[in-house]
Amino acid sequence: MTQQDSPHDRWVPGAGRDNDEVRAGREEARLAFELGNAVRQRRLALGLTQAELAKRAGLTQPALSRLESGGPTPTIGVLDRLAHALGARLKVEFTDAA
Repeated sequence: MTQQDSPHDRWVPGAGRDNDEVRAGREEARLAFELGNAVRQRRLALGLTQAELAKRAGLTQPALSRLESGGPTPTIGVLDRLAHALGARLKVEFTDAA
């Protein structure tokens, strides 16, 4: 492939950054980050290490670390175990949109 044929010639910086799929991905990442941050803040307030909380919740420390950093969205079951391990109750609710 010569430089004339390169698909990079058609690439426009910033193009495609504002479509529904991209916005949905950003929103999902924001929610994952907020969830992870809430878990981390509660863990720190209780004076627990990641290893201690992970053991209480039946997770591995690396899995907890990924969750706290906004990684993959955990299942309801994992969230329930984390809530119990944090001395909290999991509450999932729908509220009116602003």
